[in-house]
Amino acid sequence: MIVLYLLLAVLAVAAALLLVCIVRACANKKDIPETPLQRRENPDAMRIAQKLSQMVQVNTVVLPGEDNPRQFVPMIETLSRLFPNVFAKFQRLDELDNNLLLKWDSGNPDKEGILFMGHMDVVDAAGEWEHDPFGGEIIDGVLWGRGSIDIKSGLCGFFEAFEQLITEGMTPNRDLYIFCSRTEENSGPGAQMAVDYLHEHGVHLEMVLDEGCSIGESPMDGVHRPYALIGLGEKGYVNLKFTARSEGGHSSQPPHISTIGRLSKFITRIEKKSPFQCKMDPTTRRMLETFAPEMSFKERFVYGNLWLFAPILEKAYRRKDGFKGAMLKTTAAFTIIEGARAANILPDAAYVICNLRLSPHDTVESVLATMKEIADRYGLETELMSGRGASEITPLGSVPYQAIEKSVQKHFPEVGVTPYLILGGTDARHFTKVCENVLRFVPHALTNEEVGTVHGRNEHISIHALANEVPCYKDIILELNR
Repeated sequence: MIVLYLLLAVLAVAAALLLVCIVRACANKKDIPETPLQRRENPDAMRIAQKLSQMVQVNTVVLPGEDNPRQFVPMIETLSRLFPNVFAKFQRLDELDNNLLLKWDSGNPDKEGILFMGHMDVVDAAGEWEHDPFGGEIIDGVLWGRGSIDIKSGLCGFFEAFEQLITEGMTPNRDLYIFCSRTEENSGPGAQMAVDYLHEHGVHLEMVLDEGCSIGESPMDGVHRPYALIGLGEKGYVNLKFTARSEGGHSSQPPHISTIGRLSKFITRIEKKSPFQCKMDPTTRRMLETFAPEMSFKERFVYGNLWLFAPILEKAYRRKDGFKGAMLKTTAAFTIIEGARAANILPDAAYVICNLRLSPHDTVESVLATMKEIADRYGLETELMSGRGASEITPLGSVPYQAIEKSVQKHFPEVGVTPYLILGGTDARHFTKVCENVLRFVPHALTNEEVGTVHGRNEHISIHALANEVPCYKDIILELNR
C-alpha cells in the first residue's frame, strides 16, 4: 500500500509539473510574423561606401607570425584623410607601435569614458575572387573586398558617426576614445598595449564596444525574424598538439597500427562522443528564454521552462554539432595533421593540432587534463601550444547594454535583441582590465550568405547595411553622452 501511495504521489507531482509547463508555454507567447532581413535605403549610402572602398583598397593583410608596424601607416593616413573632423578633435595617445588610440578630451573627470574599437588588419585573400579583393568595387549596391565586413565596415561606421556628430556641434560630457588594432587577426599584442596604456594612466571606462556580433537572419531554428546579438563575453581558445611516435621505416612493411592510425583512432574517439560536459551559462539561458515566446508550442514548452528542462537539454546537446552544441559545451576541432613527407615512408612522428573553444565552465587546465587522459590511451604525447579561458561576462542590465538595445529598437524596429556568448574571439577580452561593460556588436544587418564570406572568398557588404550603421552608432554615443 505504501508503494502505491508513493507511486500516486510521484504521478501527481509529474502531472502538476506537466500542467505548469503547459500553462507557461501557452501564456508565454508572442505573435511575431515571419520577417525577412531588411536593409532600408539610405540616401548617404554611396558617399559612405566610397569611404569604405578607399579603406578596403589599402592592403592590410597580416599573416601569422608577421609584424610590420610601418605597413599600417597608409591605413592611418587614409583614415585621417577620410575623417578629418575626427582627427582634428581626437588626440592620438602615444604611438603604440602604430596601433591607433585616439581620445576626445571632454574636460570632465567625473564621468568615465567610452571606447569604440575595431581592427585595421585583415586575413589573407587567397583563392580566386569574383572581384579584386583590394579593389573596393561597388557594383549594384554591393561593396566587394577583403575587410568589407571584417571589420573595416565597423571602423567606417563609428568613424563616420563621430565625424557627423562633430559637424553637428556635439560637445562630449565624458571622454571619448577610439582604438584601432593592427594585430587582431594574428592574436598580437596591440590590444594589450592599449589596455596597459589606459591602465597606467588611470583610465577606467564605462563602456568598450567592439566587433563580434551583428544583426542577422533567424539565429536559431524556430525563430522567424532577424535578431541583434549583443555579445556579453566570448569563449576561450586553446590549441593542443598530439604527437604519435614510432620507429618509422618503409611503407612496404607497415605495423598493425601506424602513427597516423593511432591519431585517427584518437580523433574518432573525440568526435564520436564529446568528452566535455554541457552546461547552460546565464547568458545562453537568457538568450533561449528571449527566443522562446516567438517559437512554436513544442519549443516554448521546452525553452520557456528551462527551470525544469535545462538539465535535460544539457545532456541532449552534448551530442549535438554546430550552433546548438557549441552553445553549451567546449568544442574540439582537428584542423591540421601531418606525417611523412613522401608517400612511401612511415613517419617516425605524426601529429595533429586541435583547436578548442572553451565554455565558461571549463578552464585551460581542465580541458588539457581531459584531452591528455584520452590521448594517453593511444600512446600520444600532448602539448599545450597556447590557451586562454573564457572572458569575463558583462552584466546584462548595464547602462551601455540598454543604450545599444534602445538604438537598435529605434532604427531596426522589426528586429529582436538578445544577449549572446560569442563562439569566436575578439580583442575586446583584453579590456576587462579597465572596463566592466565590454560589449561586442556592430549594427549592420547581414544575410547568412554575407556572413559566410568573412575570412573566405568574395567578402562583400550591402552599401545600405553599411550606411545604416551610422545613425545607430550616433544614437549609442548620444545616449551615453547625456
